[in-house]
Amino acid sequence: MSANRASANRVPAKRSPGNRDLAIDATRGVAIWSMVTAHFATESALAAPTHSFNYVDGMSAFVMLSGIVLGLVYQRWVTRYGLRFAYVRLLKRIAVLYCCQLLIALVAVAAALAGHRWLTLLLPIDGWMQGIWLSVTMQYLPSGGNILLLYMVLMATAFALFPMLQRGWWAPILAASLALYVLSLFWSPDWFYLSAYQAAPHIQNVAGWQIMFIPSVVIGWNWTRWDVPEFIDRWLLVIIAVAVAVALFFHYGIDTGPWAHLEPKLADKLDFRPARAIGAYLAIPALYGVFRLLLRWWHHDWLRPLVMTGTRSLDSYVIQAIALVVVPIHIAHRPWDDITMQSVALLVFGACWAWAEFRHFMHIDKLHRVPGRIVRSLGDQRKPSGPAPGPAHRPDRETPTGEQLHTTGAHV
Repeated sequence: MSANRASANRVPAKRSPGNRDLAIDATRGVAIWSMVTAHFATESALAAPTHSFNYVDGMSAFVMLSGIVLGLVYQRWVTRYGLRFAYVRLLKRIAVLYCCQLLIALVAVAAALAGHRWLTLLLPIDGWMQGIWLSVTMQYLPSGGNILLLYMVLMATAFALFPMLQRGWWAPILAASLALYVLSLFWSPDWFYLSAYQAAPHIQNVAGWQIMFIPSVVIGWNWTRWDVPEFIDRWLLVIIAVAVAVALFFHYGIDTGPWAHLEPKLADKLDFRPARAIGAYLAIPALYGVFRLLLRWWHHDWLRPLVMTGTRSLDSYVIQAIALVVVPIHIAHRPWDDITMQSVALLVFGACWAWAEFRHFMHIDKLHRVPGRIVRSLGDQRKPSGPAPGPAHRPDRETPTGEQLHTTGAHV
């Protein structure tokens, strides 16, 4: 009896159609943890595990996993419902991202006007009118809260990618993405960059960062056809070994070694230089593969904090970005000692986890809809005594499959 119960609690390595890929959620949860510890507890014991691989951080994972999930989910929707349906959903998603970025910007404006502009690392503003204008036009991007603009721009490329992927043109897409990346290493005009209202305006080189997103969309689109999870399972030891070797080379060769003078050309984050791309494409699959291995034998609740925050990764990102401005004002004034840094990081990550659990408990699929728990309660009260008619077929109202469930939290 106990053996059967233990077996039932294990998550199979191969995902069945009705299950989430919890390893993706857990990996996204690690990306959130990496961001939180980087912003609130830099160089502390809490930050060390997710920052031991030089030049690989939460933002890299954030962008890569977003591309994979986008391709994985929308391939199903394009195949089943067509491009028009996918485009409508994509537009809605970009609108949600815009609203989230706007919220982060307005919080930063309020902090700046209250005398805490140093927290945003942005230029002075004259008042609310200028602050709102800069926020609406996506120029007021506080430190730690500027990723969503990059993500919106990258997601917009999907309008061109989906028809090409539908026709099987993934090889030209990869070739064009790689060519653009190589070009960005040698020539990057101003219009390659996203800018913010700060002294050094450039914040991300889109032509460089797209190498983490566009190939990931291709991988996600072909996730099942290429048996990507099974490939990672089969080659996991090799992937881990290569990742460790590369991490050691980065640390002892570039970070602290004889090629340290080349670090800006090899590992700059603004332009997303090759060390960051190579490291991310090794470390993130290795981490995903390790989670798949663990979930064969562990109950998924052992990884629940990571899985739940990863499920609601967009919410978690917004919470930590707002907390980066609010916490130093209302909870703990900087500078922080080591204990305060780690306590704040745990508090912020705990808030992300608590919010994810609240949404799960209340069955809040979309923030603009009435929570599912309330809908069912009202439905039970109004249920007629006779048999209910069958529901009309509405693709946007379907119960999500295992693949679609990834979009109920966030593509981010």
